[in-house]
Amino acid sequence: MKRTFLISCLIGGLAFMFPSFAVSNSDKLLDEYTMPAGYSEIAQNIAYALIEKNKGVLIDVRSPEEFAEGHIEGAINIPVETIKDGHILKEAPDLNKPLLLYCRTGRRATIAGQYLVNAGYKYVVNFGGVSTWQYGLIQDNN
Repeated sequence: MKRTFLISCLIGGLAFMFPSFAVSNSDKLLDEYTMPAGYSEIAQNIAYALIEKNKGVLIDVRSPEEFAEGHIEGAINIPVETIKDGHILKEAPDLNKPLLLYCRTGRRATIAGQYLVNAGYKYVVNFGGVSTWQYGLIQDNN
């Protein structure tokens, strides 16, 4: 029994000292998540895990002014007004790579998502908006 306890402590200590030995919360979430084909809406913790693991193209569909005021790090700003129904985005030409969409509340991302599914994108997810995003935003310094 002492031997098992010591081994458990050693393994736990290694996971703490060397995080690559530990499974992250994002890994666990993504192990349990299957992205459906077409358009879908997902929880923000799933979106955060996908972003953290670079599992898609992150697109902010708000205006450039809104984007500059604060956006998710790594996001590309493509305003919904510039997304045409059925057209491929030059910033995301691979139709099989997931698109992770957001705006302020999720309404504009829904519109953009439908246009992008009509264009042939296989995986388009909307995770709402920055108004409820709890993982931090960055601002452009202009």
